[in-house]
Amino acid sequence: MNDAPRRIDPRTDRATAALLLGCRPSQVGYCARCQGLTVRYGPHALVVCPACRASEQTPG
Repeated sequence: MNDAPRRIDPRTDRATAALLLGCRPSQVGYCARCQGLTVRYGPHALVVCPACRASEQTPG
């Protein structure tokens, strides 16, 4: 079973993405690398989404 974070498609509704990310819709923005949705604003902001971060740490 693959528990790696998945990219959230940018066409996803912001409210739905916020539920998946555990933040408010106003905190949702685009990943600088893949343009997927991530927590881009607020106290737990990330420039790169969890899926891109995981791919950086995966060997190969």
